Amino acid sequence: MGDHDLRAKLTRVTDMVRKIIGTLQWRDRQAVKTAGANVTALALGYAIRLVVIPLSLNLLGAEQYGLWLAVGSLIAWGGVADLGLAPGLVNLVASACGREDRLSARRYISTALGAYAVLAGVLFFGFILLSRWQALPSLLGIRAPELAAPARQLVALCGALFALSSLTRVIPTACTALQEGYYAAWTYLTGSLASLVVLVPLTWTGASLITYALVMGLPPLLAQIGLGAYFFGKRHHDLRPRAGDWNLSSLRELWGVGGWLTLHQAANLAVLYSANLIIANRLGPAAVTQYSVPYAVFAVLISVAYHTVSPYLPAYADALARGDVAWIRRRTRQTLALTVMVLGGGGALLVIAGQEGIRLWSAGHVTPTFGLLIGLACFSLLKACSNTTSVLLVGLGLVRFAACVYSSVALIYVTTAWLSVPWLGLLGLPVAGALAHALDVGLSLPYAFKQLRVKIRSGFMVAEACRSVT
Repeated sequence: MGDHDLRAKLTRVTDMVRKIIGTLQWRDRQAVKTAGANVTALALGYAIRLVVIPLSLNLLGAEQYGLWLAVGSLIAWGGVADLGLAPGLVNLVASACGREDRLSARRYISTALGAYAVLAGVLFFGFILLSRWQALPSLLGIRAPELAAPARQLVALCGALFALSSLTRVIPTACTALQEGYYAAWTYLTGSLASLVVLVPLTWTGASLITYALVMGLPPLLAQIGLGAYFFGKRHHDLRPRAGDWNLSSLRELWGVGGWLTLHQAANLAVLYSANLIIANRLGPAAVTQYSVPYAVFAVLISVAYHTVSPYLPAYADALARGDVAWIRRRTRQTLALTVMVLGGGGALLVIAGQEGIRLWSAGHVTPTFGLLIGLACFSLLKACSNTTSVLLVGLGLVRFAACVYSSVALIYVTTAWLSVPWLGLLGLPVAGALAHALDVGLSLPYAFKQLRVKIRSGFMVAEACRSVT
């Protein structure tokens, strides 16, 4: 081999190494940028919520506000109709972009939008029928006859808004897949702020449950539409959804990933939204407020941890496509450590100061017991760790295992909570949640690392050798 050929080969190797290093730096930079925007927007969003909750309690009262929360939990079950499209879209678009295949990415986005349009129609008519169901008041634990009609109207209106919002779901999902989730974060903040601006004067003039629902639902929906116009109209116009790109092959790929993700998503909805329904049915709508308001404070910590970790889902998929196993293992350990720090420190602080702080914040409407705060702290820590492992499993494409394990988590949680609430009261919910999520973390994390070791031993990840050179 001549000197010229040797220099040419060395140049190609150097360029390849530089490209790998550049990709690693870009991946980390985008993930950190998105996480920073998520946490900042989330902090500001929860600051807005800290104002919204006491305003809502003063406007509606504990019973009507509890009804609003229970109906919101019921409507959120419509998320099952997503059929795993959102996380499936993140995986496939991120992988396509990792291969620099923008045409395939656009086909996935176009196909997902078409599927969401069909699902939106199904959801709309489904919620209208639900609002006319005779047993609806009983399901929501309504004992006052005068609340039955407003509850039906509220279900119909919130269901219609939820159906419309499902059409825009492809927008923040595409942002996440392209590792630009910070756009979705700022849009969420804009919608929340707009709702607060409209809500403030209503606390002086008064408002019905229906007006309140419109104020809380319309501004976020309009903000998402605005983001879609910018993101696909200007920033990534080559990925703009087109009717001609919709095809059954892409739909099969989305649901090939999304089938198991649908089960995982349904299980997650059971954990997130069954609590308010269980409390309303067993203890009445007013008791929902006594649990949901303290939990909302702990949910801030869970959301901070999740929005710090979730930007790594497309990064894990991208790293897997490029064979960077060591990076995946390193980031997983770091994100878990961060999750424990946030929830451990923040949870301890809330246990110490939560009783008086929540009483003052809710203007005396809610004063949680010390035992409930300890239970919520333990539940929140394990739930956040469970979220972190779920991001890893989905990012690695291990969706079947994630779905099966989390379905068991949901079953244990709902069953244990339903049976324990009558004799443990509100404490039964966090106790059930802590037990269920401890099982998830104990099974999921070792399995994910085991699968990575299998890939290393099999030699499937050839690019890992290139990474070790750097």
